[in-house]
Amino acid sequence: MDVRRRIVLRLAAYFTAAFVVASSVAHADDGLGLKRGGSNDNVTISGVSSGAAMAVQYAVAHSKSIVGVGAIAGPGWGCADGRISQAVNACMCGLQSFESKVNAARELAASGAIDSLSSGKPQALRRAFVFHSADDPTVVVQSGKASIAFLAAFIGNGPEVDWGNADDDSNHAGHGIVSPGGTDSCRVNGRETTYVRRCGAEDNARDLFRALYPDVPFDASKRVDAIQEGEVWRFNQKRLIEQVKSGGSTVSWDDWSWFYPWFYSTSRRKDFDMAATGYIYVPPPCRQAGRSCRVHVALHGCKQDAKEFAIRGGFNNWAEHYNVIVVYPGVAPGVPIAEGCPTSVSFVADYAWLEPNPNGCWDWWGYLDTGNHKNRYLTKAAPHMQVIERIIDEVTAPLAAPQ
Repeated sequence: MDVRRRIVLRLAAYFTAAFVVASSVAHADDGLGLKRGGSNDNVTISGVSSGAAMAVQYAVAHSKSIVGVGAIAGPGWGCADGRISQAVNACMCGLQSFESKVNAARELAASGAIDSLSSGKPQALRRAFVFHSADDPTVVVQSGKASIAFLAAFIGNGPEVDWGNADDDSNHAGHGIVSPGGTDSCRVNGRETTYVRRCGAEDNARDLFRALYPDVPFDASKRVDAIQEGEVWRFNQKRLIEQVKSGGSTVSWDDWSWFYPWFYSTSRRKDFDMAATGYIYVPPPCRQAGRSCRVHVALHGCKQDAKEFAIRGGFNNWAEHYNVIVVYPGVAPGVPIAEGCPTSVSFVADYAWLEPNPNGCWDWWGYLDTGNHKNRYLTKAAPHMQVIERIIDEVTAPLAAPQ
């Protein structure tokens, strides 16, 4: 066989093998969707920005079943008080003071709107983690401190707190999550696209998992560096949204649809501003038959894309070490508007029908609440809460025995 022919055959073999590998990655989805048989007594949740607010809201509302919560660059529980003006002026910009809401949470528990407490404390929720950069220009440090104080009072012991550090400049990080796989600069530069920031070796997901799963001895060498994009699988979130809608949940524009049907009665709002698709990462050991893994729900922030967050946020790199399935629900993107804090308290209309959620945020100020359901967003009846609950129920439901 001549040299030219051998080269051609080797190249053909190489590209065939590469195609097979690429195809196997692209089609790695095993078709099980959310059906994972996960452990229902070891569920945790976390989020970034509005996702952090929603994670804490969910953990407080479901404190009988959620054992740990993480908040990255998020505001304090209930600080918006159902008003967008309070959310902007107080929770985000620190231009107004707001009081502790611990008693309000306890009152909701006593009323049955959220899980009941035992001697004033949650029955399962025991651990919490907070990361907040002092240089965050979107959610000011006072709001981060309010979140820490609330969690300490509600849970009964203080969360593990990370303010960043000077060694990698993460103490000057801008708004977002910090990950070694980040694409945005550590400090704010006006060119943010993913809000996944790179600050040297700082790793929010690593530190969050260490705080929420203290029973697992930490081993830095266990980080899996190369998680293929094809290993992050889609799931049908629309189906679960439809289930919640069929249960009669209404949204803010319903009260005004007779007046503004052409503007607010959109398919996005009808779906609670949520995306049709969510994402899930199942580490290889958790794909084995009979294996029951922990479950962690990770919620992206405003202006973040759920898939990009799932790929770059850093959770998947530690999932195998902590034996955890990571689920990424998603809010549908809107038409983003610039953010920034005024120098003095600004006027922001508080009517629900004037709150279109352009930045794709989770509902942490009540933009889905109707006039008859003020502060529903903090309760188990909130539409976003109900969809997340169904996601968790499906991931942790026992799998049918093989025939």
